[in-house]
Amino acid sequence: MSHLAKLKSATSRKELALILGYKPKSMTAIVYKTPTADKYATFDIDKKSGGKRTIKAPAPKLKNLQSHLSHVLYQCLAEIDRARDAKPISFGFRQDRSITENASRHKRRRWVLNLDLEDFFPSFNFGRVRGFFLKDKAFDLHPEVATTIAQIACDGTALPQGSPCSPVISELIAQILDMRLVRLAKKHGVTYTRYADDITFSTSQKDFPAGLAQVDESDPSVWHLSDELTRKIVTSGFAINNAKTRMNFRGSRQIVTGLVVNEKVNIRSDYYRRARAMCDTLFQTGQYYKAVIKPDDADEEPKPEVTSNLNPLQGILGHIYAVTQSAERREVSEQRQNPRAIRKLFRRFLFYKYCIVLNEPLIVTEGKTDPVYLREAVKSRVKFQPMLGAHGKDGFKHAVRYFNYGGLAHEVMDLGGGTGDLKSIPLDYLRNLKPSKGTHKPFAYKPMKYPVIIVLDNDDGLAAVASTVKKNFGTEIDKKSTQDFYNVIDNLYIVKTPEDGSKNTCIEDMFPKEWREYKINGKKLNTASKIDPSKDLSKEAFAKSVVKANADKIDFSGFDPLLERICKAVQHYAAKS
Repeated sequence: MSHLAKLKSATSRKELALILGYKPKSMTAIVYKTPTADKYATFDIDKKSGGKRTIKAPAPKLKNLQSHLSHVLYQCLAEIDRARDAKPISFGFRQDRSITENASRHKRRRWVLNLDLEDFFPSFNFGRVRGFFLKDKAFDLHPEVATTIAQIACDGTALPQGSPCSPVISELIAQILDMRLVRLAKKHGVTYTRYADDITFSTSQKDFPAGLAQVDESDPSVWHLSDELTRKIVTSGFAINNAKTRMNFRGSRQIVTGLVVNEKVNIRSDYYRRARAMCDTLFQTGQYYKAVIKPDDADEEPKPEVTSNLNPLQGILGHIYAVTQSAERREVSEQRQNPRAIRKLFRRFLFYKYCIVLNEPLIVTEGKTDPVYLREAVKSRVKFQPMLGAHGKDGFKHAVRYFNYGGLAHEVMDLGGGTGDLKSIPLDYLRNLKPSKGTHKPFAYKPMKYPVIIVLDNDDGLAAVASTVKKNFGTEIDKKSTQDFYNVIDNLYIVKTPEDGSKNTCIEDMFPKEWREYKINGKKLNTASKIDPSKDLSKEAFAKSVVKANADKIDFSGFDPLLERICKAVQHYAAKS
């Protein structure tokens, strides 16, 4: 039974709790017994356009409950979209849609009209949320279920900005507006899309339809929305921020949700230049200029807000990369041979983050399954605690960081998850720390408080990294060498899986034989690069279904020699720095 069908069949708060994966008493305690003042932490952040935006961050238990509700409602939204089988017109708060896709619907047009919905989340008050789940044809929920959903989602008044379920509920309710406006757009032969509270109409007609908007007779820079368009928005429960209504004609810079759409979807040039300047300052000083702080006194000058927090800048670079490389990201080999400026800049930033200003030792493995093995081994082997991790009141906390192959970083840094790609890390040390004619300026701010440790299998794949290291740093590494670690340069170390005579060794060899040969549905682990899915268990399946599922039963003592080498590398760097 689908999530939507389960919700529609539910007749009580108890049944809703079970759908959300909660015991009824637990959900009741979170929603009804937690004091209102303890449910949210409220704070303000600056808007790009000026003013403040109020964020209400839910308490951990409430946030978790709202996340469960969000998951269920997103499943419902997907089911509703499939049933309609219509071309997407809303692109905000969707995992499978993007700001780039939204903007691309309006490229190369004569006219682009943008308007903004005012106080978007606050407009979804408690009664409106409850009423939607009661009366909407797709839901038509039992009153007690609809009321409880609204009580979970709202802060007592409306949907709070900061809640995990506010985006999906706003999307569900705003579909009423979308249906009305898409019909109006078809009537006038224009394209319509919405990204959260940003609405765009575009057309290449000679004149923009007066049924949607008309230019002010006394001021050609001002456009007035038609009574019909305004009425459809207002009767759908929204208000228009008239100060943000703007028309862009071909020949001027046409912007849709912050992206240029004149010919192709692109970033504003000033936005990229600002990001590049922020990076340059960061690499030289460890901080960057983020924004302007308005003075309290009118006679005082605005002050620059300087920060060392890398998250905002990483978000900016990731946004630029996603927009400008969206069509080319499939051509990975071409990108590596002829990387564009944003890829080079983003790569430098990620190297700076992971290798220069790291807050704990970083372990880079050959693939995404190796960290699963190492984490479980460290938790199991007390002799390596607390150097590599320790138990605390909030559970086990690792004292080292493992490189994440799940995000953009591995793609931008040319780390595909194989041994050969890992040679890009020592090469990045050369590019960023050593002066070279015709390249960018070396990092001036380089604290490097902790080591970066590359963990490699001692097999034939070692050769690609070993040859790069020998050629550029003079360090000899091969399958026969038996050192515990190799300090390549500065804080960069390489650790191999322990040698076994002339045999190749890999990290999976450290598991007891009974677990290496453990079968799931008749399949057992095959560490080869190419496997037969009908007969073999992949490394990913082995890590999840065997190692994580049986971590309390597996003897991880076979990992001791490798963990000892990692610890020795950490200790060596601590001693020399």
